[in-house]
Amino acid sequence: MTDNTLPDLPREPMHRILGAGSLTLDAWGRQKTVQDYSLLHGMFTYSIPVGVWKESLNGVEQTSFVNATSVNGKLHLDSAGATTNVSTFRHPRYEPNRGHIYSISAFLPSPEALGIRDFGLFTAESGVFFRVRTNGLYACLRTTVDTVTTTKEEKITHLPKGIDLSKGNVYDIQMQWRGVGNIGFFIGDPTTGVSKRVHEFKNLNVLTELSLFNPALPLAFECTNTGANVVIECGCVDVSSEGGKNYDGTYGAVSIGTNSGSVAVTGYNPLVLAYRILDTFNGLINTRDTLNLAINGYADQKSLLRVWVTRDLSAVSNGTQTWAAFGDGHSEYLEVDPAAGTPATFDTAKAALQFGVRVPQDSTLVSGATFDKAASLTLTPGDMLIFTIHRENGGAANVGLTYEFSEGI
Repeated sequence: MTDNTLPDLPREPMHRILGAGSLTLDAWGRQKTVQDYSLLHGMFTYSIPVGVWKESLNGVEQTSFVNATSVNGKLHLDSAGATTNVSTFRHPRYEPNRGHIYSISAFLPSPEALGIRDFGLFTAESGVFFRVRTNGLYACLRTTVDTVTTTKEEKITHLPKGIDLSKGNVYDIQMQWRGVGNIGFFIGDPTTGVSKRVHEFKNLNVLTELSLFNPALPLAFECTNTGANVVIECGCVDVSSEGGKNYDGTYGAVSIGTNSGSVAVTGYNPLVLAYRILDTFNGLINTRDTLNLAINGYADQKSLLRVWVTRDLSAVSNGTQTWAAFGDGHSEYLEVDPAAGTPATFDTAKAALQFGVRVPQDSTLVSGATFDKAASLTLTPGDMLIFTIHRENGGAANVGLTYEFSEGI
């Protein structure tokens, strides 16, 4: 009689298959499962997408890309004698009680060159990232406590065998976070073909403050010339929530506050309402993004409602009017008052037209800004929306609107 039983194959330890710790089971003893949900990602096949990324030179945001280019499908970021930073407009927020993972493919030409290269999730005040110095690769953790910013650097000494930083490889940062959880750094091992944990910040039962005070962080790259121009190249990059659902915001709305809910306008593209997100809040970098939900427009004549977007705050001249804080003050809004000493005005040459739609006479038009996950319209710190409504012939009309949104709090 022939024994057809296959020989036993080497098995992973049970905790590696099912997960470590008692919390891998629910209250009824059922196994929990987790799937990653991409919060934000980027590719650079033809260009550096202007709707996703911005560039700063020595801390000053640029209106166009200077040292960041797309070369053979990769992001090519050159320090070019300065400190050049490329980061996303958006700031994906850590989702409580989930894991948070950053993943990238990167090339680091001439790793011994006199410069500093950072890539990860970070701002000037908070973050977690890889750093390349002339003497090797580092794991970094940055936070701000009582207005003092510190960056903790630890050299990564257990690199995969035979690794060449100038060649393309994959890099990951995985955070338990919760403010005090462990943070692991991973690099692709060319021998095994899988990612290897090469460093860890062991934070449990160690810290007296959060490991990083602000977990709403952009995808970011930064090159600094300290004696030579240095380069980061990237194929693609992603930040995901391990078990998250991407968005759970807090509802907000601003509208015309007159008793009639409308204001009298004449001419074309008159300012009716403006909304902006501040770059800073309480003296710190503001990273609270806003998701557009809907615009509700009213007019007593056949009219056209337009939505404009800009990062040039001079597009709106306040006159004798003032901006009002919304909520706790991360954002502000201004509703036009034609009876003001000097009403606020809007220069259309300083903004881009994002949306336009006709408003029927004596009716409210409702237009949604969410598209079943096919796309989303998100405002980020430094952005301003301007809403205009004008009668189709530029004549007199009474108009009003309500702008609805969701804040990532």
